[in-house]
Amino acid sequence: MNDAKEPTGAYPTIPHDDNLTNSPGIELAYRLPIESTSRWWLLTSTLFTLVWNGLVVVLAVVALGGFFRGETDWRLVAFLVPFTAAGGWSIYYFLRQLLITTGIGPTTIEISDHPLYPGQRYEILLSQSGHLSVRWLEMNLVCEEEATYRQGTDVRRETVQVYQQPVFHRVGFDIETEAPFQNRCDLEIPRGIMHSFQSGHNAVYWKLTVRGDVVGWPPFQRNFPIIVYPPAASDEESR
Repeated sequence: MNDAKEPTGAYPTIPHDDNLTNSPGIELAYRLPIESTSRWWLLTSTLFTLVWNGLVVVLAVVALGGFFRGETDWRLVAFLVPFTAAGGWSIYYFLRQLLITTGIGPTTIEISDHPLYPGQRYEILLSQSGHLSVRWLEMNLVCEEEATYRQGTDVRRETVQVYQQPVFHRVGFDIETEAPFQNRCDLEIPRGIMHSFQSGHNAVYWKLTVRGDVVGWPPFQRNFPIIVYPPAASDEESR
């Protein structure tokens, strides 16, 4: 564990960890924030479902009006069929995202220090709430590389997972509402890995992912970003 943090200005291409260390943990130093991607997906699917199915209702009213007047527009009916099917799928997807977001209890991760350094070991506290019958629950250390490039007039972004290290795995247990599941474990950042990095066209992201499969609910995954620095100078000199 490193007691002294590196100065932020020394690594201009490493993202700041201010938003990762502004929430103190209950038992360990920091509570990691959860990635907001799932919430944005829920908001996006909500807006899409409302707009799309609102349009389906309008077209259906127009089609029914023509039917009752004896002026059925079969082209509109043919157009409405796939439109309605897509609307039904959007409702299913929205409900699935809603169940994953709200039906399964909160997941939290506390960590003993931050930022993280290669070759160092840290303590992790995983907590999962809810009234759940868990088939399996796992936590992994994951690294992803992201490349942004222009293809014609389009800007494309590709993300590839380049590293995964198991941290915790358990199968077949129950979680009660009044007693959240908690597990302490060690996280060792491997030596020789690429540190966190962000530039205009390339990025390297590190995160802890919690994945689970519970009875009666869709499988879920929740991501917790972390920052990995290059090895500390003292570590480099001792190697």
